[in-house]
Amino acid sequence: MLVELLGNPHFKNEGLIAYEAGYRTTVLKQLSIDFTVYYNDYNNLETTEPAAPFFENTPPPPHLVVPLTNLNLLHGETQGIEVAVNWQPIRRWTLSPGYALEEIHMHLAPTSQDTTSVGQAQGSSPEHSAQLRSHFEPAHGLAWDASAYFVDRLTNPVERAYTRLDTGLSWQFAERASLGIFGQDLLRDTHEEFIDPTGSVRTTLVKRSAYAKFTRRFR
Repeated sequence: MLVELLGNPHFKNEGLIAYEAGYRTTVLKQLSIDFTVYYNDYNNLETTEPAAPFFENTPPPPHLVVPLTNLNLLHGETQGIEVAVNWQPIRRWTLSPGYALEEIHMHLAPTSQDTTSVGQAQGSSPEHSAQLRSHFEPAHGLAWDASAYFVDRLTNPVERAYTRLDTGLSWQFAERASLGIFGQDLLRDTHEEFIDPTGSVRTTLVKRSAYAKFTRRFR
């Protein structure tokens, strides 16, 4: 028995109508807020559908072919909010927290026999994510940056939530030259961000790392 994915010359372009509204305001001289809401309406999304099996003699030995083809029998919507804040509690220190929420809802047409596309579309993106970035200048020419990120779990493929911490110290010792040392993913040796169950994309395994950077700017 052989399972084959067959092309479909009548496959349609996937469609999207996107609505987005945002608002930016300065609450205080040291505090500003960005707020965005969005709604996306998708149609003609791809599904993988079975077709009628048939026998085939070539290549030998004779075998049963179970064909699959792509149709446009999925539609749905996503909606979410994004909030970003920029706060300067003191002159040399800036904090920038952010948060994002996204909900995905997909629906199959009554004629569809696809059993995987809805779960993959709804489960391959985190519902919640947040970040906090800090920029501190303890002295003239010296800057310390730190960033913490939280990403919610995935349900299809299953992936645990994770928190990531990056930090770096940079020194501008001349008008057009600076030196920095940075560390990434400091909370653990490695963490996974996404797994492709088909194996067509390499698993994103992020490792703890550190590096130094020298920057020279010319006129």
